[in-house]
Amino acid sequence: MKSIFFLRTMAIAVLCFFLNTQVFSQNRYIGVWRQGNDGNYLWSGVDWANFTAKWTELGKQNLRLVDIETYVQNGKRLYTGVWRQGTDGFFLWAGVDWANFTAKWTELSKQNLRLVDIETYVENGKRLYIGVWRQGNDGHFLWAGVDWANFTAKWTELSKQNLRLVDIETYVENGKQLYIGVWRQGNDGHFLWAGVDWANFTAKWTELGKQNLRLTNIETYTEGGKRLYIGVWRQGSDGYYLWGGGDWENFTSKWAENNANNLRLIDLEIYDDDCPAKCENTVLMPDDPKTSGRDGYDYGITGGKIHCETTPDKCPAAISDVVYHWPNVKYGSETYVRLSAINDAKDQIFTLPFKEASNQMSHNGWRYSNGNWHHALDYSKTGTATFQVRAAAPGKVIHVGWDNWSGNTVVMSHDVGGKKDVYRTIYMHLRNGAATDCDAAWTKTINWFNKQADKDDYSEYLVATGCPLDKSKRKPDESRWGTASQTIDANLVGKTLNAGDVLGWAGSTGPGGCGCMNGNGLGPNTHLHIFFAHRDPTDSKWYFFDPYGIYGTPDCYPAAVDAVINTPCVRYPIAWKNSKPSFSN
Repeated sequence: MKSIFFLRTMAIAVLCFFLNTQVFSQNRYIGVWRQGNDGNYLWSGVDWANFTAKWTELGKQNLRLVDIETYVQNGKRLYTGVWRQGTDGFFLWAGVDWANFTAKWTELSKQNLRLVDIETYVENGKRLYIGVWRQGNDGHFLWAGVDWANFTAKWTELSKQNLRLVDIETYVENGKQLYIGVWRQGNDGHFLWAGVDWANFTAKWTELGKQNLRLTNIETYTEGGKRLYIGVWRQGSDGYYLWGGGDWENFTSKWAENNANNLRLIDLEIYDDDCPAKCENTVLMPDDPKTSGRDGYDYGITGGKIHCETTPDKCPAAISDVVYHWPNVKYGSETYVRLSAINDAKDQIFTLPFKEASNQMSHNGWRYSNGNWHHALDYSKTGTATFQVRAAAPGKVIHVGWDNWSGNTVVMSHDVGGKKDVYRTIYMHLRNGAATDCDAAWTKTINWFNKQADKDDYSEYLVATGCPLDKSKRKPDESRWGTASQTIDANLVGKTLNAGDVLGWAGSTGPGGCGCMNGNGLGPNTHLHIFFAHRDPTDSKWYFFDPYGIYGTPDCYPAAVDAVINTPCVRYPIAWKNSKPSFSN
């Protein structure tokens, strides 16, 4: 597996591009960024043939590979690469043992090609190596297969000879942790830090940043059941960034954000985690190529005197619908996770919006059990019985009304830390008296539908559940419509409530609540649909988030509604009080 390109004269292709190959696995990613505005590229999750084809293509566009990673998924070895703009000579060599690798290293050294990145892996019982080379005629060194004491002794020795570590690799062989190092000539400040957890590593990263030392390479490994980190620093005063522990969707969102801020990825590390692949990379709903435009999910709710886009005390005289958005952001033509919204949704103020016994309750997640995107949570009681819906946090009720799709809806505003209206909770499908709800279905929702097929579906449900158009013939089925006493307080808007105060009763109002649309049947569908929304501090708009921090299908969550959230699938902040969904006092 070998190829070589030397200096070419051609126009520089400035690229800022990401290709998602849809080859996802249960991997987590760490990235190191440095300031830059040059062309760059990220390519991931492909086999060697596809990787080298892309490497060749990008080489002709004056993009140079600076980092390569390899891992196994579903029995196949896959590769990920990081490219930066360049016009110098370059080389890639892979899949060989140490003897062949060092022979090639010696050969390329004589051709003024310098090793900049090395990877090692085991395949069919043999340890193999990958190397990335760039043009150079400076001093250099390669040292491998030694323990930490010998490695750091060599690092100290070479430092005195003005050789600087540029890449480190670690692996286990015969039960021993061994190390490989790549050095290039240099007389600048430098630092090596290893064998610490993430908290200690990032603390050192912050400390060294203030001393004008910039992280250039990171490695991670496990020892004694703990994940540990190694870092290589070089002198620098430019902008820099470190991001770690997220899945591919999370990582590439940060990659795109950093690109927009003139930060370029220089080093990437990949490691396995224990979360099933089906539970990761699932914040954003995918785009259906059969439809025009990017598929998404925004929900508009009728505005009011204290229900608007801004804080309740600053609502304009002209009232419009308030739009709550799925957590997305666009960079160029691509859509990514809006990290600024969901990573900032970290204030642990929420409790469960009911007080029923936990063994009687079940829930849906960010996605439905069938895999469709939900962007909310559903709570239901055994036997489809109703239950009292309660405020999930202290706050003010800013809206009560009939939503044409979701039936009776209550919106609450929640302040945090002296800041107004930081979060909102939206409670849907509530009951407000059987007769009132039945009437709203005919006078509001039926007339709102554009498609006759939708009118027919919902009309069929209304008639079948004792709510025909003719009022004189109405006998609403209590299992669907509740009773006359299950209502929402008419004076609720404007009231300030404590967590746990009653808002109303769970129901199935609205076509979004009945479970009856598109031929889905007429069975009782009593439940609470609750949106959690956070005002993004970067644009002041409202975005949905998952207080569990999981963003998956129900089987990705703890089974019990009040269970400790100890799943490895938590990838984002948990917003439940004390990190656990519990009942209000």
